Amino acid sequence: MNELFDSARYLECNPDVAEAVAKGTMRSAWSHFVDFGYREGRPGVPEAVNRVVRDVMETRPAPPPEKLILRVNGSSDAASFEGVGKRVALDIYAAVSPRLPLQSDLSILDFGCGCGRVLPFMRAIAPRSTIHGTDIDAEAIAWCRDNYSADGRDGRFAFETNDARPPTRFASGKFDLIYGISVFTHLPRELEDLWLGELRRMTKPGGYLVLSIQNETLIRPHLSVEARLTLDRDGIYHFPYGGTEGLPDFYQSTWHTHSYVDAVWSRYFTIAEKVTAGISNHQDLILCRRPVAGAA
Repeated sequence: MNELFDSARYLECNPDVAEAVAKGTMRSAWSHFVDFGYREGRPGVPEAVNRVVRDVMETRPAPPPEKLILRVNGSSDAASFEGVGKRVALDIYAAVSPRLPLQSDLSILDFGCGCGRVLPFMRAIAPRSTIHGTDIDAEAIAWCRDNYSADGRDGRFAFETNDARPPTRFASGKFDLIYGISVFTHLPRELEDLWLGELRRMTKPGGYLVLSIQNETLIRPHLSVEARLTLDRDGIYHFPYGGTEGLPDFYQSTWHTHSYVDAVWSRYFTIAEKVTAGISNHQDLILCRRPVAGAA
């Protein structure tokens, strides 16, 4: 029995959604289901998928302090913070579940976890897994330790503060899945290259990495002519917009082209899939896999 979300099946069972996707007024079958179809009880979805979405939507974690929410969310609105966290977790689930049994006992890392925007919802998706969180923000990590480490789920959370440059203290080949959302959208190229190597080291051979990049269609209209030329020439552009209070000066805005990801990130990982606006209908989702053959 297929327990995965099948876009073709969903569109077949919901012709109005198929028409909206064809016209471009709805981004995808999955986007419709998460935003509308789940609440409407739309057909064509396995009960296992409905259960995962229900568990995520019914999770109501205590919000972090407003200053920590602002640091990662762009606003201090707790409802927006929670809503984005749910959607990001579900988008990771949609990309990874066809390849990795998320209901089994896995080791997962939230790389750049901040104050836990995604963590409680990943716990709902992967309830048997041990989920580690790491970030350069010591204040956010302290809050996560106080609010998640002793959550009554057999100690299935653990947290570390990492330096701006690798290495971390995690063992090589430790994680079945690593995800880093809105992390490489802020790093200069030198740091990005260092962290790609470190992420490869920490990922198990055959394991997966989910990263996000800015969506070109959304950001290009806001770039200067010079920025667009640099992005087209180099495939990556690091723009100093002013920074974020509480985070290092290098934490600015970074844009990538898909061709850059294919050329450079593939030195570290196999690029398994690229989903345009696959993270919360906003950033592009890049699914990577550490090769098994020849792995260090």
